[in-house]
Amino acid sequence: MESFISKPFTLDRTIRIGLFILCVIALSVAISAIWEVLLPFLLAGIFAYVLMPFVRFIQNKLRVRNRGLSVLIVFVCVAGVITAGILYLIPTIQDEIEKTLSMLKLHSGGEGLLHKVLPPHLVHSIERQFDINRLVQNLSIESLLASGESIWSRAGGLLSSTLSAFSWGLVFVMGLVYLIFIMIDFEGLARGVINLFPKSGRPIIYGILKEVDYYMNSYFRGQALIALSVGILLSIGFSIIGLPLAIVLGICIGLLNFIPYMQALGIIPLGLAAVLMAIQTNSSVWVSLALAYGVLMIVQIIQDMILVPKIMGGSMGMRPSLILLALSVWGYLLGFFGMLVALPGTMALYSIYMRYVVEDKNYIERMDKLIEQSSEYLDQDSKDDTKA
Repeated sequence: MESFISKPFTLDRTIRIGLFILCVIALSVAISAIWEVLLPFLLAGIFAYVLMPFVRFIQNKLRVRNRGLSVLIVFVCVAGVITAGILYLIPTIQDEIEKTLSMLKLHSGGEGLLHKVLPPHLVHSIERQFDINRLVQNLSIESLLASGESIWSRAGGLLSSTLSAFSWGLVFVMGLVYLIFIMIDFEGLARGVINLFPKSGRPIIYGILKEVDYYMNSYFRGQALIALSVGILLSIGFSIIGLPLAIVLGICIGLLNFIPYMQALGIIPLGLAAVLMAIQTNSSVWVSLALAYGVLMIVQIIQDMILVPKIMGGSMGMRPSLILLALSVWGYLLGFFGMLVALPGTMALYSIYMRYVVEDKNYIERMDKLIEQSSEYLDQDSKDDTKA
């Protein structure tokens, strides 16, 4: 930074700086114009970070040296797990809905059951607004599916306008193709980026990529493990208390943990499931809500006190207020993808700033130790490419 300021700002140097700024602006405009094309590639990169440990495990531990075959094995395993999950979830959801509708129709069209599970003043308010008998008698799987199709068709119009010319199916296929090739040549991509720059600037580019690689590895893999652990714990807890759709809710709320604080979106569906449990068991709705939210609170304590310190450690080191600010800013700029990369992206930018602008020696030494211990994808070949 000092050398940049100490050099005289000649006409030639000023023109070069101006051209560089114009190039950055033009690049930003170009990226915004082709954002819909870039989005599958960027999402594929995130999934590649999560799946690459399994590929390396198959290569190194199971002695499957061919990278393409290792990637294929991982894809088959992931596809098998997803297919098994779908085949399990669809009948489970249908059974729970049919069970709830049958219970409603058995209790005087639903009115008697409402008096059992809700306080009297709430029941009177509901009865003034709705004809409970008519509503319950018209409920069926077919009517719910018809309503779902109507909502989906309206949502589909909104989604199609967001994606303009690209359909969801095309985006999915593009992302899948990107993911396959990224995983096959994961290390080669880093070397290719480094080789785009002159040899004199490659050490800086290599250092920046090491910073980004460290935070991406630390965040996405750690957060994926936390989300999986929370999903399993919630599924077990919800199953113990007899909550309808226990495994579905547990896994979904666990997946929401991939983005910090987004698990709060599961509070309302969890409350509805607790009401269904009260209806099916003829118990108090308040007891069911207390049990459901109690399980959520216990798992949250386990997550904050045990899982996060053990798995993530101090790799992010951000205060909650800064996490929310980063999520807001990145989410506004890049949408859902911005929320995914908000934390590692912010910490990578902060680390680059501390290394190349502030030049904090203590910070640089500490980060170098962490990076050397954890980074595995920017291998020696990439480091050799940085030498002039």
